[in-house]
Amino acid sequence: GSASSQSMRKFSCVTLSTKQLNIRNLVSYEKQQVPTNAIMFITAGGIRICVSPDQRWVQTALKRIDERRAAK
Repeated sequence: GSASSQSMRKFSCVTLSTKQLNIRNLVSYEKQQVPTNAIMFITAGGIRICVSPDQRWVQTALKRIDERRAAK
């Protein structure tokens, strides 16, 4: 039964969105280096959106999410 493990491949960012997201809608994020350097935000609705980590609003969003996690 090794065929089932291949379908569980981790979601990876290929294309990056350039539009700014509403930080309030973002619940978590993952950092990724492969295949491209990116931040994958996960929204409250479970949607994954990949963005370039060198945008200023992205850094702000990461801080907000970290603060929210720490507050719990």
